[in-house]
Amino acid sequence: MGWLSVNAWLISALAIGYLALLFVVAFYGQKMTDKDWQKRPWLYSLALGASCTSWAFYGMVGQVAESGAILAPVYVGTILLFVLMWPILLKIIRIAKQQNLTSIADFIACRYDRSTKLAALVTLLALIATIPYIALQLRAISTSFDLLTGSYRTGLSTTFVVTIVLILFSVLVGTRQIEISKQNNGLMLAVAFASIIKLVALSAVGIFVTFYLYDGFGALLSQREHVIPTSQSGLNYLVFAQAILGILMILVSPQQFHLMVIENHSENELKKARWQYPLYLIAMNIFVLPIAIAGLLTFVGGSVDADTFVLSLPLFYQQAWLAVIVFIGGLAAATSMVIVATIVLSSMLTTEVITPALLKINSSAGNKTDHYSTFLLYLRRITIAVILLLAFIFELLIGQKSHLAAIGLLSFVLLAQFAPAVLAALFWRKATTKGAYTGIIVGSVVWFYTLLLPAIMPSLPWLETGPFNIAWLKPTELFGTATLDITSHGLFWSLAANLSCFLIISAFTQRSIGEKLQAQVFIDKEAHTQTAHLSIADLYKLLYRFTNKQTAEQFLLVSNSHEKDKTVANEQQLIMCENLLSGVLGSASTRMVINAASARQQVQLEDVASIVDEASQVLQFNRELLQAGVENIEQGISVVDADMNLVAWNKRYIELLEYPGELVQAGVPIAKLLAYNVERGIIQGDNTQALIDKRIAHMQSGHSHHLQRKLPNGLVIEIRGQAMPGGGFVSTFTDITAHIEAEQALQLANENLEKRVQLRTQELQTAKAQAEAANKSKTRFLAAASHDLMQPFNALALFTDMLKQKATDKSLSQLADNIENSLHVVEDLLSDLVEISRLDSNSDKIKTHAFALADILQPLTKEFEALSTKYNVSFNSVNSSKWTDTDPRLLRRVIQNFLSNAFHYCEQGKVVLGVRHQADKLCIEVWDNGPGIADDKINAIFKEFERLEHTREIPGLGLGLAISERIAKLLKLKINVRSTVGQGTCFSISVPMIQPVKQPIQQAEKLDADKSAELSSKHILLIDNDELMLTALSQQLRDWGCEVVAIKTREAALTYAQTATQQPDLIIGDYHLDNDDNGVDLVSELLATYQWLSPCVICSADPSEAVRSHTSGAQFQFARKPLKAIALKRILKQLAR
Repeated sequence: MGWLSVNAWLISALAIGYLALLFVVAFYGQKMTDKDWQKRPWLYSLALGASCTSWAFYGMVGQVAESGAILAPVYVGTILLFVLMWPILLKIIRIAKQQNLTSIADFIACRYDRSTKLAALVTLLALIATIPYIALQLRAISTSFDLLTGSYRTGLSTTFVVTIVLILFSVLVGTRQIEISKQNNGLMLAVAFASIIKLVALSAVGIFVTFYLYDGFGALLSQREHVIPTSQSGLNYLVFAQAILGILMILVSPQQFHLMVIENHSENELKKARWQYPLYLIAMNIFVLPIAIAGLLTFVGGSVDADTFVLSLPLFYQQAWLAVIVFIGGLAAATSMVIVATIVLSSMLTTEVITPALLKINSSAGNKTDHYSTFLLYLRRITIAVILLLAFIFELLIGQKSHLAAIGLLSFVLLAQFAPAVLAALFWRKATTKGAYTGIIVGSVVWFYTLLLPAIMPSLPWLETGPFNIAWLKPTELFGTATLDITSHGLFWSLAANLSCFLIISAFTQRSIGEKLQAQVFIDKEAHTQTAHLSIADLYKLLYRFTNKQTAEQFLLVSNSHEKDKTVANEQQLIMCENLLSGVLGSASTRMVINAASARQQVQLEDVASIVDEASQVLQFNRELLQAGVENIEQGISVVDADMNLVAWNKRYIELLEYPGELVQAGVPIAKLLAYNVERGIIQGDNTQALIDKRIAHMQSGHSHHLQRKLPNGLVIEIRGQAMPGGGFVSTFTDITAHIEAEQALQLANENLEKRVQLRTQELQTAKAQAEAANKSKTRFLAAASHDLMQPFNALALFTDMLKQKATDKSLSQLADNIENSLHVVEDLLSDLVEISRLDSNSDKIKTHAFALADILQPLTKEFEALSTKYNVSFNSVNSSKWTDTDPRLLRRVIQNFLSNAFHYCEQGKVVLGVRHQADKLCIEVWDNGPGIADDKINAIFKEFERLEHTREIPGLGLGLAISERIAKLLKLKINVRSTVGQGTCFSISVPMIQPVKQPIQQAEKLDADKSAELSSKHILLIDNDELMLTALSQQLRDWGCEVVAIKTREAALTYAQTATQQPDLIIGDYHLDNDDNGVDLVSELLATYQWLSPCVICSADPSEAVRSHTSGAQFQFARKPLKAIALKRILKQLAR
């Protein structure tokens, strides 16, 4: 049976048409009054059905196909909350209405001393959790469109159009009013309408599957054990975790909190929803299991994703009308959640994050914004667009194979971190802001570690072993809890960490007054009825008691009443009274007074007055305590007001400056005291008035000062001055005479000590400079010697190679071989000297990267297999497929030195190269059965020029192991030696073992060394300041059929270039030329001046990083001297091509 596909344009038109219809429904809902809603409480229950998103419509089928549950555990938890724990919901609604709250962030922040920081944290975490969930709804639209139309990812265009339409819908419906706490009837009616659509669509496909394809529920349920394994259908930790999430999401999900609390018109709506909403959830789930079983029976072997069974079954059975209904139902499920979540998130972001930040910026800058309500509306609209576009981008990035339910659960666990703060807000008085803030942060961090990190980066090696190989820190099995599934595990540990921090910090921190007051509002059972019994007379008494008679009379005048009016005050009168009281008592104290005065408990108004009077007494006591403290400190203090008059001081101020008692009086101008100080010589100068004016101007400008002043009586005082925020200046005066005297004595003692230390330091610096100069001189000498000595050796090597090729006599050929062997020995000696010089001067650059050991072991194996015949040594190697991360060039040198020593000292013996695995390390070992090394000589062999007595006949300077040891230290690796005299030795080096890294396969370039015809008639330019080298290299190239021009100096090169009739086919230049010139700069100048396109090889015996970088920077090839004929031919042929 073939798959059915529907025209893409038709489906796009239907999708846009549905959204247009939804807008019409919302427009009609805007005209409904609160009385209309109260007559239809079932609309409130249907609107709560927005929680049945694409998860319920598509994803729950995929989850049930794995678990076999009759009712999704998430909805089991939700039903239990509404049926058994609905008083909690009622309490939340009452508090939110009383406090005029706008969101879950506002609810949490209000309980915890109206903390803006806590509100911002909740908002940002809600955004992080909800954007992926919105993206899942968009992905459900995209996937269902692709499946219905038979296309691939073309649903993205439709999804983008739907996203734009949703932005317009959310802006037009969700931002028509500035009051966030006011009910949006149009939004609620649209969501209720969508709930009906998705219920009808899901029921339609369920009826089709259950009664058209099969013979009812019994026939399908009898097949459950055949398609769903029993081990997966039983209860487990995941079922319990999801049930807990179902309870918590109703309490803490931003969109569900908004629908249930903010959009609630009356308590009767919640009482009706107590049973209507659970019935709706059961109706949504009644056909989920039959659809899942039918899908598993139809699409055997998992060929179709279980998340798409709802749509795949009608398409497979050629039911186009049903497939279109299912698509519209899925669209309704996704868009209703997207609209509500976007509107709620935009409101939270603007009120809890963006607006406070803008107000802080404006207040600090002194700016004022007119028509702020209009600005906030535009801000919310922009935020809606940004949120939906971010969700659309996220939808493009998430993996297509992820189950909707799995990603939904991930978001739910993050939102669950608000639950301890919400529940404690309702039932625990001692909960504090610090505890809630820390608990949420810690729980979110654990969520990231145990759930998000394994989900987004599952390939991290330490996820399987734990960080630092600590198994009990493994993210998916924290502290050894291996029996839990990943969702239950993450939920358990994140909430455990959250709750532990919350309880401990709250228990050991002091509650603020604001926290205590808000705890009273949230926890008192009758908080919602406290303001319902205050009469106008009661409000008059409150105003008369705490403000004044004039304010109280003004209240009566506006209310058009009299002071003995027992009529219950309306909401407007209560608000007016609260505003008048807040100007005197502050908002927190006003709430306490109003609540206490209106409570049905035995709390009298006079008792409330006593509370405030007691607070005033405490404030007066604190002032007296502060004054007593100021009088008894060692420092003198003076305070000057904005008019530069003295307003406060202490006795120590008068004692230090020796002012007469009658001079220091409250309100005395500070200029008078300054004039007195000038007369006594404390302030020195000729123009008294100028001195006074300068200091007054300094204080008025708000500049702080810090100075020391010596008084006529010998005291030294330290004066510090600081401007006050409201104008004025506060100064402190400290007697530091004893400190100054001790400082002078210490300075005198230090002077002698410093002279002695300075003399000794100078001697040490001189010795150090001499040692460094000697080391640098040695390094420069070896570098220069290596270059100058390598020049004739290079020429000699080329001459020897030509001699071998032209020698026909056997004795002459043997003589050439002997010369070549001697040159190799000298070359090795010079190379060792240069190498150890570079290591001592730290000029070797380490270039570590991941590579396979075979990359260096195989070439070494081939190299020493060729030498084994010469040394008459049996050589074997064991290859390795393991990878490491270090510098391959330096590591190769160490292993090469090990092998060279083994070959030299193991005459007619055996040598083995291999790799041993040790946990997370690789041990590269070289074994030989040579004479061995005594234990007391093992440390000595790593010293420079150190050779054992029985090896003195073998050529060499004894630098190989010294070089190896320096390289190992440079690479932070370890060399081990095991040896038995008379049996043999094992040298080894340990390197880290890593996982293989995929690298692009490079095709090796094949060079044929025998086809010399390729170099025939090539025009080659040679530049070298060494005559012998020029002669040797020229002769070698001419023997290969090349035309050669040999040049020694820059002037000769420029002269040749001016007269040359053609550009060279190749340029070979020495790096170091005469007069501090170099080949790279000279060749670059020739190429740029004469527009040559010739390739270039730069030769040098100096392999330093500076030379190589200079050469590669000019895009020239580098060749190290001495040049071998075969290597030279290979380079020339490669460049000639």
